[in-house]
Amino acid sequence: MKIFIFGLGNMGSAIAQSILKQKGGFQVYASDHNPNKLRTAGKWGVIPDLGLKHLKKCDLVVIAVKPQDISGSAQILKGKISARALIISIAAGVSLKVLIRVFRHSKIVRLMPNMGLLVGEGVGAWKALSGLSFSDKALAKKFISSFTENFEVKSEALIDAVTAISGSGPAYFFYFAQALEDAARSLGLTQSQAAMLVRSTFFASAKLQLFGDYGQLIKKIASKKGTTEAALQEFKKSGFKSSVKKAASAAYKRAKELSHG
Repeated sequence: MKIFIFGLGNMGSAIAQSILKQKGGFQVYASDHNPNKLRTAGKWGVIPDLGLKHLKKCDLVVIAVKPQDISGSAQILKGKISARALIISIAAGVSLKVLIRVFRHSKIVRLMPNMGLLVGEGVGAWKALSGLSFSDKALAKKFISSFTENFEVKSEALIDAVTAISGSGPAYFFYFAQALEDAARSLGLTQSQAAMLVRSTFFASAKLQLFGDYGQLIKKIASKKGTTEAALQEFKKSGFKSSVKKAASAAYKRAKELSHG
């Protein structure tokens, strides 16, 4: 399979490196306005193609640019992508409707991956343009599955929900970790001690979640009238779960606004 990646930022680079580690027979070409990124990608096995000479023969084209660069990218690529090729866009908030208009292409998939790609633990969702053939959807699934855990959604509106949960989710995690680190320092621990405790605790907790649902795991830690229960009661009093829902709803609302321009 011949793949062209347009844009080698964090996500585009992560996709390139991930698929080249697979034994799926992928041949990867790429272009980026930054020649240093192309040189670096060349060391991974990517074939640099600043002049887009190989674009026409590629089966799949990944648009890995920032949302504000979509129109400009379309102007550069328009007419150079084969009609049989499948376009996969990872530009957050750019709807299929917009992608169809700017690229004037009939085979498009919108993918919402997340930052986990950078460490080989990505998750995301995708929506294909209505009318895409079974074989094209199978090609999209095969390709996306080569670098991230994923699922297809029935409605494009659900891409906005995915954006609010897994797209923005890592930032929620870091925000809570930062708050816990601040709490540790307020209790007398040093910066390095607080950072070590939070990092190690969260890393281990991520692994422990494989051994039960969240409710069961909480019960294993929170003994009656114990320290953890005291903390959880404070979370309940402050409306912690409600705040999380409101935050996710705010992210969802903003994602919808961006999707509809």
